[in-house]
Amino acid sequence: MTPLFKKLNLGAAQEIHVLDAPAFFEPELAALSGVRVMRAARGPVSFALAFVKTLAEVEQATQRLTAQATADATLWMAYPKGTSKAYRCEFNRDTGWAALGQAGYEPVRQVAIDADWSALRFRQVAHIKTMRRDPAGAISAEGREKAKERGAGR
Repeated sequence: MTPLFKKLNLGAAQEIHVLDAPAFFEPELAALSGVRVMRAARGPVSFALAFVKTLAEVEQATQRLTAQATADATLWMAYPKGTSKAYRCEFNRDTGWAALGQAGYEPVRQVAIDADWSALRFRQVAHIKTMRRDPAGAISAEGREKAKERGAGR
């Protein structure tokens, strides 16, 4: 397994779904041994990495992945960093993820892919043990409620 896929928590997954990967990422996928790379969200999705640059792409990837996601799927959205000179992006780490919030997901981890790309992991709120953020920072109604519960328990 490559160091990047270790950071992405691939674990023992034998099948991953990768959507719209740029050409630079192909060697990373080719280096995975014993892992089947699916280029579409078909069947149950337990691990996915979607590359997105526009809000429309976020919405499209969200619809495609969440409809097929298993109960506690590992869903990553890769997007160009604001400092990238090679790529443009319509959003950043903190904004642009409303489609995932509407689907009941919250960002839980960020990983650098390379100098130009970062990835955010999204998880269904029901599978997040504790929301450690201000409720106003949550992107889903479920996330805001869970964050408020933590605040009330302090």
